[in-house]
Amino acid sequence: MKVVKLALIGCGKAATRHQRLFREMPEAKVVAVSDLDPAKARAFAEALSAEPFTDWREMLARHPEVEVVDIAVPSGLHARVALSVMREFRKHVLLEKPIALLLDEAQEMVETARSLGLKLVTVYQNRFNLPVKLVREALQGGHFGKPVLFSARFYWCRRQDYYDSAAWRGTWALDGGALAQQGAHHVDMLRWLGGEVESVYAEMATRLNRLEAEDLLVGTIRFRNGALGTIEATTCARPRDLGAELVVLGEKGSARLGGFAMNELLHLEFEDGFPPPELLEAHRRNPEDPLGFAHRECLRAALRYFAGEGPDPRLCLGEEAVASLELIQALYESAERGEPVRFPFRPEKSRLGRG
Repeated sequence: MKVVKLALIGCGKAATRHQRLFREMPEAKVVAVSDLDPAKARAFAEALSAEPFTDWREMLARHPEVEVVDIAVPSGLHARVALSVMREFRKHVLLEKPIALLLDEAQEMVETARSLGLKLVTVYQNRFNLPVKLVREALQGGHFGKPVLFSARFYWCRRQDYYDSAAWRGTWALDGGALAQQGAHHVDMLRWLGGEVESVYAEMATRLNRLEAEDLLVGTIRFRNGALGTIEATTCARPRDLGAELVVLGEKGSARLGGFAMNELLHLEFEDGFPPPELLEAHRRNPEDPLGFAHRECLRAALRYFAGEGPDPRLCLGEEAVASLELIQALYESAERGEPVRFPFRPEKSRLGRG
């Protein structure tokens, strides 16, 4: 596989895992990094044997050999930076979740990439979990029969120091709350497994932390296939993380995934005997990896795609990333309106991305 030359914009917490993984991947070469904080840029550059910058436009102008730009800035800035990267410099884009905060901006990003012949990948690494892979194969193979319920919930602990660690955290304009940030992966999983959405209803509150957005949201979903869904998203668990899970029920079987990131198979059973024991055992949990098995596999798949191979079906591309954001926005819209929201809809009261 050819080596993909990358540049990194943003050297904060979200970029740290990418930095460590890219260091271990011979198929990736980070040639330059940029951050408004010169010290952060220097530290990342030293770790990657790259050149540091505080101006990302100068960085890309100085390094025309860069093929892919890894954007790790606050979510509310994704669109602004990505659109400029694509339009001004004609580079492929890799983004941490979510693709953006505003639906119009997300759609503009997808259409811009398409019109310029560029590739746009949003990192939803939990799609690469081995238990998730098996559950999706069972759904596609008809082993669940008629879908009944798709339920995701996480009870995590984020204290005030987390929200105080950066001025943008927990703001509507740049971040969102428990649903948009910590819950983005769970929303994507519900949409990826459950399919198109017909309507949602949600309520939210800010109970234990001081932030603009919510630290608790509870929502229900009606899928177009007739199944119902639920999501419980909170950073109010005390005194520590309580856990997370994903449940899928069908007329002929059921699944329950746990672990911190839907990475352990707690239950899987079907009337038809699927899967065979050796397949079940191979997918019970992700292999141990200090930097995260799923994140590593996701970035490797993205690099193969950027290098010219066909996309791995688990990669979150284009319209799929928009669909995940649409579900997040619909839940916020419903919570603000105090009534169900039917698809298609246009956000009117949701503050996500607007402040």
